[in-house]
Amino acid sequence: MREKEKYGVVAFAFGVPETIRSNQRIAQIASQKAREFKAPVYTQIDVRIDVRVDTDIKVEYAEEKTGNPPPTLRIARGATQWAKWRRITYLWVVAAKPHLWRCMRDLKKAVIEEGLDIFVVACKEIDQYPEDEWFCQNSTQARVRSRKDWERREKILKVMPFFLYKLVAS
Repeated sequence: MREKEKYGVVAFAFGVPETIRSNQRIAQIASQKAREFKAPVYTQIDVRIDVRVDTDIKVEYAEEKTGNPPPTLRIARGATQWAKWRRITYLWVVAAKPHLWRCMRDLKKAVIEEGLDIFVVACKEIDQYPEDEWFCQNSTQARVRSRKDWERREKILKVMPFFLYKLVAS
């Protein structure tokens, strides 16, 4: 790590609502990392950091409409603006293992778009859980209920050129 870092945590939801296992895990890891580094958190409404327990954690939620979560790239861009405003230089990323590759890519691309010098790294705690355990049958978003549902959509996003992805995800 570089000297004189200012840390932040970005937590991406994986499904809806906040009560599903994946989002509870994401909230738990994000809270742990925020406490460890005394870092603020940028997240979505379906990742609830319990600030009554952790009053020292400052949380900002991405702008979104209930029932209509924003695309990953929009969250990444919002997180980049949030980090810029707070002069954060080191971002810890918390996301479900199947979603992590895209969260990392989108956040790094958003940092580059803004011309910022922010180091982006995934929280290793994500690896405590096997990839298949992130899918939740009780999510209201069908795409995160099973690996098959997820891969059907992700295969397209993995091969799509980023300039097209930006048009679709913006």
